[in-house]
Amino acid sequence: MTHGWRRTVSATPVAAVAVAAYLAIHLIHPGTPALTTALSRGLAIAPALVSGLLWLRATRWASGRAKLALWLAGGAMLGWAAGEVVRIGDYLLYGPRAGAPLPAHLLFLGSTLLVPIAMPLLFGTRRSRSVRTLLDALLIAAGTLSVAWAVALGPAYHARGGGPDALVSLLYPLVDVAFIALILILVRDAAPVLRTPAALAGAGLMLKCASDFASSYFSVRATHPQGMFTDLGWLLAFVLIALATPSRHELAELAEGADGKSTWLFLPYVPFVLALSTTAALFVLENGQIDAMQYALSMVLVVLVVLRQLVVLHDNRTLAQRLKQTVEDLKYRAYHDPLTGLANREKFMETVEHALAPAAGAQIAVLYIDLDGFKPINDTFGHATGDHTLTVVAERLNRAARESDIVARLGGDEFAVLLPDLHYAPDAHSVAQRIQSSLDQDIDIDGEPVRVGASIGVAYGRAGRIGLGELLRNADVAMYAAKVQGRRRTVAFEPHLLSKRPLGHVS
Repeated sequence: MTHGWRRTVSATPVAAVAVAAYLAIHLIHPGTPALTTALSRGLAIAPALVSGLLWLRATRWASGRAKLALWLAGGAMLGWAAGEVVRIGDYLLYGPRAGAPLPAHLLFLGSTLLVPIAMPLLFGTRRSRSVRTLLDALLIAAGTLSVAWAVALGPAYHARGGGPDALVSLLYPLVDVAFIALILILVRDAAPVLRTPAALAGAGLMLKCASDFASSYFSVRATHPQGMFTDLGWLLAFVLIALATPSRHELAELAEGADGKSTWLFLPYVPFVLALSTTAALFVLENGQIDAMQYALSMVLVVLVVLRQLVVLHDNRTLAQRLKQTVEDLKYRAYHDPLTGLANREKFMETVEHALAPAAGAQIAVLYIDLDGFKPINDTFGHATGDHTLTVVAERLNRAARESDIVARLGGDEFAVLLPDLHYAPDAHSVAQRIQSSLDQDIDIDGEPVRVGASIGVAYGRAGRIGLGELLRNADVAMYAAKVQGRRRTVAFEPHLLSKRPLGHVS
């Protein structure tokens, strides 16, 4: 059984016990109503304290940003619990009063500010910092706010007379809207190893937000007796957050793991559809009249969706360009030598075969080049120096060849040059001579001059009269004759050379 599945299974009995304890308090009514309220709210403090301690305990197994996130999250849970203690104490001392005392407000505010810092540090990935993710968060926030405004926040705002004061009184629910957007995005993009803790923490925070919404609504309606189901929502919220504490195993995997695939790609459109459906329903029920805030939020949603689609279009276009570049890069790698950048054997053979096609009709020449003196350099100075020598030779061959010629490295210290459309046969010898002259120049190896030569075989052919294998054999035989005659020279193929080249030595 996986860690995530075990944690999810364990959440059920813990939550059931919490609900049973809460219901027992309200069914038994121990003591006065004030005591019943204090006990029910105190029951919500217990999981908040436990969750804070568990998240702080997990800092022992984390490092870097994850460790900081756990400290901040644990502090936020303990801060909320401390705020509840202050509020319950104030209630027991002074009875029911509008709002919470100032110290409780400060503690709640501190916890509220810590959570949006801690969650991205722990659950955020590279994907979470993209423009599309920002638009997704804004789209979720605007959609959620639109629905919340239609159902609870709008009536509460108007019941309090509207204006800045009424808006300030709804500060916590408004911040909760941002929480919901943040939570959903982080759960969607969380690393695979933390996806279950992110889902549990997200469910707990969203349940807390829902309880905040309900508390604001019922407080305005004056139908919120102390200890209603909103307290139960806060209780279950912190039970889930406590169960979401990352384990040692998960934090260890997080330090090694990479970003996973994003799930719920259509998530931002869910609140968008709900918001527009709610607005349409209100438009019908109110006979074409709609709240100004509701209208503004609908316009914001439309703009955000358009912007998101433009970003998606841009991302898809960028992806298509990258894919095209990757294909071109793979094609280049398939036909070019990785060390020198010259055409490789496959590309050279294909090009020669195409030049010999009957439709071409032109005369061509192939220079088969084998380096002289390369092996002692490679053995004496090492493979790195040998590779450097080959790259220098490749550059010199390119400079010596004509613009239309194809220079290739066939492997090891063997090179070849294809001269297509050869209108004047001595041009092949001119290219070979330039190659010999360029290789006569020293190559600097750590301040020490070294020199390589070349044995070059030249073979001619005309399209439709000779095959690829025969042409390359002729060039190879001529190159072998150049080596036999003393190296560092050029020899053109003649039929009588075939008798001097052992068949087993033909490349």
